[in-house]
Amino acid sequence: MRYATARLTQVFFAGAMLAMASISQLRADLVAGWDFQTTINGGTATAASPNTPKQYTANFGSGGLFLNGQNGSSDWFVPATGTTNTELNAFGGTIENTAGTGFSTVTSGAAALTLVNNTANGKSAVFRFSMAGFQDLVVSYATQRTNTGFTAQAWSFSTDGLNWTDHQSVVPPPAPFGVLTLNNITGLNGATDAYLRLTVSGASAASGNNRLDNIQFNATAVPEPTSMLLAGSVALGGVFLRLRRKR
Repeated sequence: MRYATARLTQVFFAGAMLAMASISQLRADLVAGWDFQTTINGGTATAASPNTPKQYTANFGSGGLFLNGQNGSSDWFVPATGTTNTELNAFGGTIENTAGTGFSTVTSGAAALTLVNNTANGKSAVFRFSMAGFQDLVVSYATQRTNTGFTAQAWSFSTDGLNWTDHQSVVPPPAPFGVLTLNNITGLNGATDAYLRLTVSGASAASGNNRLDNIQFNATAVPEPTSMLLAGSVALGGVFLRLRRKR
């Protein structure tokens, strides 16, 4: 009896470990992405000032980027004509952070959103999207700065667009583009309304800027309880089968 109980305990833990291993191998999905060019899925393409949009629908997945005072963002200035004093513009982009995606690899023309001007120090851009059914958000993006551009990019998150939690501050690299990957964000796990805020600072001239391109929000799908039970059942079945064969 004692032997049977011990064997059953071993089987249970073996099945549990196999089920957990199966779940841990779930791949990350692209929840939302911005390459600022692709419009076949209804995404918004950027444009040079004075036509630079202040709101962008995600080019891939689902979400929005706001620079118009909505959802906790700042209202960035774009002139009615020309580029004088503009705080938003669009310059050439990069192929960095496009591997394995359908992101555009065209780098010329208006290919990257550009945050411009020391008057924008302290201003914020806000991404709004959904993490329903997802966890462990990973944010990666290509960026570069000019010598007088913003030297700090501070990220924070929220589930209501009002109360924000500081997450991480990073230093954008000087040209050429580099890829920054933020630490995993778990505070938005399962949030129907998820917000990420990017606040820039440190620019020292009107021409100083940061370019942003190929922004990816990747997260892991949360397995449904039935899927977890099925994985456990399959794993346990395999363990029992091996035990019977040994006997």
